Amino acid sequence: MKNIRLAIGILALAPVAVQAQQQGFLENPYGDIPVSGIVAISGWHCTARRIEIQIDGHPLVAGANTERLDIASLCGKPDTGFSVLFNWGIFPSGVHTVRALADGVEFATRRVTVVNLGGEFITGRAGSTTIHDFPSVGQSAVLEWQQGLQSFVVREVKSDAPSLAGRWNGANLEVRSGCRNPDANGNHGTYHQSMIRFDLDRLVIEEATTSASALTCTYVGPYIQQGTMRAASGTLTCSDGKQGRFTTKDILLTPNEMSLRLAIQLDTTETCTIDAVLGGSRLF
Repeated sequence: MKNIRLAIGILALAPVAVQAQQQGFLENPYGDIPVSGIVAISGWHCTARRIEIQIDGHPLVAGANTERLDIASLCGKPDTGFSVLFNWGIFPSGVHTVRALADGVEFATRRVTVVNLGGEFITGRAGSTTIHDFPSVGQSAVLEWQQGLQSFVVREVKSDAPSLAGRWNGANLEVRSGCRNPDANGNHGTYHQSMIRFDLDRLVIEEATTSASALTCTYVGPYIQQGTMRAASGTLTCSDGKQGRFTTKDILLTPNEMSLRLAIQLDTTETCTIDAVLGGSRLF
């Protein structure tokens, strides 16, 4: 979590960090990133009369000397911006090199990974999807395909992101290996009802199987959420004496479905290493 915040801070301050070293900056694209659709390649330069963008050696002349009030104090004038609209769909998928030149002198270079959607300009397509817990936890961003931009844009932001907390019914699927009892190795599966709740910054899962053994297990451990990224780890205790530790490898969540991919290591009456999926459904 700390490393994520640090990386975001470095990215946000990157243009400032280079200001003392050079007279121009290529802001978009920034870093080694995936690119697609129709977007502006843009940035600023203090002294250039002509800005040229080269992609794998193919030249583009950018519109230059547009107003950038945020850079005026650095350059001593406001007319330092440049941009050129570009369709990444004309390039095949893969790594490509972007160079920015001011009056023939290179001042920036980037490596980008083009994701080609299947053609230079896709027509007759429609689609939308929702990303939960973005841009903030508890919110949902509805994305909609825009043909003119050849990409998805945010159509709406709602405050309806689903919560992992609540009652879920489903199956617990396991692949066990390295068990003290060899008969315990292999594939296993049980139906379960689980109650998930949060105790401050801890995740608590109380799982009860619906098999004849009526086994119950409790998972407890610290929980971290950064947007759509969720993670938890902690201890596992079961009513048959099994104990161990768990770590989430992946957590998927929709309003009616959830799936927790777990790495479990038992360390008491049994010593199994378990790759598990704890899945469930619910209706509101």
